[in-house]
Amino acid sequence: MNIFSGQNNDHFYERMPGFRDFNAFYRLRWYLPLPSNWLVVITDVEGSTQAISEGRYKDVNAVGVASIVALINAVKPLNVPFVFGGDGATICVPPTCKDAVMAALIATRQMAVEQFGLQLRIGVVPMAELKRRKQRVLVGKYQPSEQYQQAMFLGEGLDAAEALIKDPAPNNPFQIREADITPSASYAGFECRWNEVPSPHGENVTILVKALAKDAFTRKIIYKDVLNKIYEIYGPEQTHHPLRPEGLSLSAAYRRLSQEIKIVNAFQSFAQRWFYRLKLKILVYMGRWMMARKMMTTNGDWGNYKANLIANSDFRKFDGVLRMVIAGTAQQREKLIATFREFREQGKIAYGLHVSATALITCVISDYKTDHIHFLDGANGGYAIAAKSLKKQLREEA
Repeated sequence: MNIFSGQNNDHFYERMPGFRDFNAFYRLRWYLPLPSNWLVVITDVEGSTQAISEGRYKDVNAVGVASIVALINAVKPLNVPFVFGGDGATICVPPTCKDAVMAALIATRQMAVEQFGLQLRIGVVPMAELKRRKQRVLVGKYQPSEQYQQAMFLGEGLDAAEALIKDPAPNNPFQIREADITPSASYAGFECRWNEVPSPHGENVTILVKALAKDAFTRKIIYKDVLNKIYEIYGPEQTHHPLRPEGLSLSAAYRRLSQEIKIVNAFQSFAQRWFYRLKLKILVYMGRWMMARKMMTTNGDWGNYKANLIANSDFRKFDGVLRMVIAGTAQQREKLIATFREFREQGKIAYGLHVSATALITCVISDYKTDHIHFLDGANGGYAIAAKSLKKQLREEA
């Protein structure tokens, strides 16, 4: 029996092979069609640009990551593909998890309003509906190490799903209404304890690039050319990676820990929130102490934790759009923009770009030793701001 087909395909993503070289993301051989009975779930913060302009980019970022945490907790012990987009997320789940996913989505929308005053748009599109519209969702698994994996996506299906969910038509069937769904979510594992990380070279550039060619082969060539130009300008991964161990520091300031306190304790009592706040401060000081002394405990290898965090960060990814946060100089950025403009004039790409001095890290921790993911974004808006330019250029192409 083919383990990737049939109705009992909950373990589709867990069992599919992965690839170790990021440069293989544009190679079709590493992708498989999302099963036709699965669901595409999308979340995004409405009005995120306005919130970011008010200096609330950390809140926007935290709510986006919280939606991932709620959903991966809802489907446990399954491992499913997802990607973080800055002000929201996309996650694909089997139908057996639908009720738990719906409850987690409703709860997270409620949490976003009550704790941050943000409106979270939530929606679900069946893969069968996308197939009916002749839209594909192909899933890949980038697995640079045994401890870390990232989902990758090809095809226009995710864009189509987002358009369906964002359709302002009344009674949009793909948007989730409260109805008879009882909210229920766990944010266990959500952490937001690191200070913003200064760029090792002066600035970080958050970039989004979408190849515009109609056929897959030409898009593959375009992405290959884009990556080669980035490496030519910024050097290899170890040079342009925005994180360095010496730049990582835990924050003990309550205002910088407020996102974690609000999210993890969203539906808890005042006493429980107060206790968590005290506990969190202690954990930060303990973390600093253990990392400084390179301690080895049953919970983690604290001498190597920062290096493992860097290895497990999603500073580059692909979901139909190449997304990267890279460190460099202003001169390198000018060369990059000139290159992108040239590609744009040739009709090859649409792109968005945002510059910041620091990077923002938000974490999902299941196990400090092996199972921890660190979502990376440029400060002051990062992906959400870069997406404005990308979407403008795509509208011009339509």
